[in-house]
Amino acid sequence: RFLDLFLLVLGIGFVVSGIIFFFAFNWADLNKFIKIGIILLLLAATVLCALLLKINDVYKNTLLTAASMLVGVLFAVFGQIYQTGANAYDFFLAWTIFITIWVIATRFYPLLLLHILLINTTIFLFNDQVLNSFDPVSMSTLLFFINGSALTALLSLNHYRKIQIPLWFRNTFTLIVTSIATIGLCYLIFDSRLLNGLLLIIGTLACYSYYIYYALQTKSTFFIGTIAFSILIITNCLLI
Repeated sequence: RFLDLFLLVLGIGFVVSGIIFFFAFNWADLNKFIKIGIILLLLAATVLCALLLKINDVYKNTLLTAASMLVGVLFAVFGQIYQTGANAYDFFLAWTIFITIWVIATRFYPLLLLHILLINTTIFLFNDQVLNSFDPVSMSTLLFFINGSALTALLSLNHYRKIQIPLWFRNTFTLIVTSIATIGLCYLIFDSRLLNGLLLIIGTLACYSYYIYYALQTKSTFFIGTIAFSILIITNCLLI
């Protein structure tokens, strides 16, 4: 089953990558209507296959994930053709909004992971290109509270058997949250302004405590190892 799904995802990933490289290589030789038309045709075909074909739900959701990637390609091609002058965050914001309905409808964890990455990228680029008022510690605090709250909620629901979370998604999301916390605290150590990161310190202690409790309840060594590695990096920063 693993090989079946792995090869399916790999195949669709190569197809989407091939489409992107096709446009990159032949950009100067293609008419703008052909560029947009090809993407729209592929996007429509992918969505229709997912909706109409009588195949396993996993395959349907994988096709919708590929369609979500093509939405990003469509926005990128459109912005490049008409030189909209938009900031990069506009591109990621539109991409995030237009695939949200599929994320909610499918509850497919690879698509949810893509959505999470897009949300984080949008927030980071919005601050970098428009707001420009959050320093690295404040940005890490904001991202940590958004992602940490989502992970804590998912783990709580999983603990009380309200939902089933795939192991790979749980571990990947945990790695994202602990990485954000670790990077933020390392910035804070070298910045030497404790009050700036007080919320991040409190939030990290609270989340790490809950994750250790969850690990002990579910007999998961991944949380213990990840948090220990995070503390090791932070301790090294303090020593430096």
